[in-house]
Amino acid sequence: MRAHQIMTRDVITISPHASIMDAANIMLRCHLSGLPVMGEDGTLKGIVSEGDFLRRDEIGTGRRRPG
Repeated sequence: MRAHQIMTRDVITISPHASIMDAANIMLRCHLSGLPVMGEDGTLKGIVSEGDFLRRDEIGTGRRRPG
């Protein structure tokens, strides 16, 4: 099997200026496990994946320490 046989052709991307919540909502709505982060000039800046959302205070998944 080759990458072109399983890749997504109509790629959904996100801006580096988008919030974490925006990225999470797009991924949930579109059933995606990752999003390419594209700059305004069309260059790839990085990839946000499901793993990036683990233990994030910003979205309420941070580690809770016993009081």
